[in-house]
Amino acid sequence: MPEAVGLWLLQVAGRLAPQAARREWHSRWSTRLVNLWILVERGELALNARAETFWLLRAAVANAFWLRFTRAGLRYWVRGPGFIAAAAGAAMLLLALLSHGFAATRSVVNAAIEWRIDPRQIRYDPRGDIVVAHAVPIAMALAIGAVLVLIGRLSLGHCGWRYWTFLTLKLVSAIMLVPLLWLEGGAALWRNISHETLRAWIAGLGSTVAFLGGFGVIVIWIFSDQRRRCPVCLRRLARPVTLGSWGSMFEPATTEFVCEEGHGALSLDESEIGGGDRWVALDASWRGL
Repeated sequence: MPEAVGLWLLQVAGRLAPQAARREWHSRWSTRLVNLWILVERGELALNARAETFWLLRAAVANAFWLRFTRAGLRYWVRGPGFIAAAAGAAMLLLALLSHGFAATRSVVNAAIEWRIDPRQIRYDPRGDIVVAHAVPIAMALAIGAVLVLIGRLSLGHCGWRYWTFLTLKLVSAIMLVPLLWLEGGAALWRNISHETLRAWIAGLGSTVAFLGGFGVIVIWIFSDQRRRCPVCLRRLARPVTLGSWGSMFEPATTEFVCEEGHGALSLDESEIGGGDRWVALDASWRGL
């Protein structure tokens, strides 16, 4: 790796560090990088120079990251609603970069448009196979998701509009991301598997079954995650404590959570014979504890 590139990467990584510590951080890691290159020029480095440079830059980025975000602060952010939004956006951006702007999805959409506006009077039109092969699984996944949504909403209590808006955003993200991942991933598998039979089983049937099952699992997880969030601040509830017994009708198994912000406590019903989830709001005196 050229020296200028390494120093430029350090300069970019230094933006992660707090401004007050940025000068000292950059001086320390630049010195380490220069010393590493001196050892390389002298031939005193027994290991691979490129690998050592990579690991040094990786350590520098990690150090700058933890200077900016403490572990407790990062854990606090991960439990909040912002992490879900950031993760969905990052996944969409990464998928767009890896798929060259959703090339496979665009080809399917273009085939559907052309098939619609230019129907050819021929015995076999391959565009029809492309559209149907992708539209039917997506319709099936949406139907599965709709059924799971109707079932899952029964487990949620009466909460405010922010709670339901956040749930809707998670569902919309899943509806967008999972089909895109299936379309782009299936196309990548189809291009890279040369054996015709394996291609049909893995890139065709296998990826479709994985798509349908994965979509259902993600919808189930979305509702499970939503049940364990505070209806006020939308943060994941913490400090779970399991009470009761799975075999008892009088004291059924429940898991109790508490909001870290002190908004309330949730008693999550874990059995079918219980009385349902119960949310207990706490007054403002709990929020400083």
